[in-house]
Amino acid sequence: MKKLLLFITLLLQANTIVGEGETKKEALSDLSNQLSVNIKSEFKSYVKIIGNNYKKAKEKKIYLISNLPLKGVKYQNSNPIKAILSSKSLKVYKSELSRLKKEINYLKTQPKTYDNLTLLLQNIESFNKNKIVAVALGATDLPKITITKAEAETELTKITKKIKSLQTASKIVTKNINKKNVYISIRPYGSNEVTQLASILKDSISQYLQTTKYSDKADYFLRGNYKILKDSIFVTFNLMDNDNNILKTITLNLDKQAYKNLYYKPHTQSFDMSLINGFVKNGKLSVNVGFKGYNREDGIELKSGEKIDIVVKTNKPICYFLVGYVLHKNKQFAYLIPINGDGFVNNITGNDVNKNITIIEDIEISPPFGREALQIVASTFKNGKCPIIPPKCKNNNDGYCVIDNKPKKALVMTRGLLKKTKKTEKTEATISWTSR
Repeated sequence: MKKLLLFITLLLQANTIVGEGETKKEALSDLSNQLSVNIKSEFKSYVKIIGNNYKKAKEKKIYLISNLPLKGVKYQNSNPIKAILSSKSLKVYKSELSRLKKEINYLKTQPKTYDNLTLLLQNIESFNKNKIVAVALGATDLPKITITKAEAETELTKITKKIKSLQTASKIVTKNINKKNVYISIRPYGSNEVTQLASILKDSISQYLQTTKYSDKADYFLRGNYKILKDSIFVTFNLMDNDNNILKTITLNLDKQAYKNLYYKPHTQSFDMSLINGFVKNGKLSVNVGFKGYNREDGIELKSGEKIDIVVKTNKPICYFLVGYVLHKNKQFAYLIPINGDGFVNNITGNDVNKNITIIEDIEISPPFGREALQIVASTFKNGKCPIIPPKCKNNNDGYCVIDNKPKKALVMTRGLLKKTKKTEKTEATISWTSR
């Protein structure tokens, strides 16, 4: 089967962002990842450019980059071409921003009913995400809106009746959704951790939809995000297609009774913020690490006895090492993962470039359960040799080669290795999950 190659050019660092896969879905997924990686690595400059438009918003802007909409994408079934002008895509984004602004301004004048406010919230979030991509494409003088996502949510909490059971909440969320092959993900705001509340609510919603376990097999996505309020939990669900366009927004306000005796606050939010906000990408080198079948941005829950494969994809020949982070409530440390016999450094070269390469197979999920993360640190070669040296580690009683008992300290240490030189490029990628 010939590979389907997807191209979209970003004026970001003068890069052409290329998504590649055996199918259209795989190529779109890869393109979405490359787009997010590029924006994430340069996010501070975008915040500065568009900051005045979000000055009233209290949410962390970094989370707007997840699942960015893909518009004006060019498909090609042949060898990669050198460049595609961004003007085509940019016109599409500008047109969409103008349309959304008109819709938002109209909805602001309408009665504050649930339907009007949820549609307003949907359009505001779509506007914000489309604007981030437009800025990445080099756009200036873009439309502005005068209401924030946080303000729309506040209005919704005022009129939304509190729901006292997760079963009732699930019926409300899935009402009139007739899509098939839906992937569901729910997470607390500001974290990828799958809390007990998120896990149980997801299982409950799954009773009423035709779902898929793996995100890379999905045709639609139901992505939930919740904020913890003083006496309730406000949940926003977006039904999205494979291009990350928001098709429908549903909101809920959960009464305390609905989540009584469930843990709902993320245990590792501080580390998650460090993991996301400190993201590093240098030069044109790109690397991705993940579990086969799972989207690393959706919040991953793995259950006892499941087996996973770790896959890596890169656009250039690299050498790399892996760092694991154990973030369990009573035990936390960072460690190096053996990937080359007893060694910690391995290579991806030649025909394995631009492919999903399985580097570790059939890892069984077993105790202790909790929150963990994985980081790949990669570099191009220097005069045919690998220029990166993993941090020193020491074996503990459980067989882990521990770098440090403070994961955040080890994270800073590994990122300190990523200084670019004239002859090499270095980068990283991360994935986090919750096991039960």
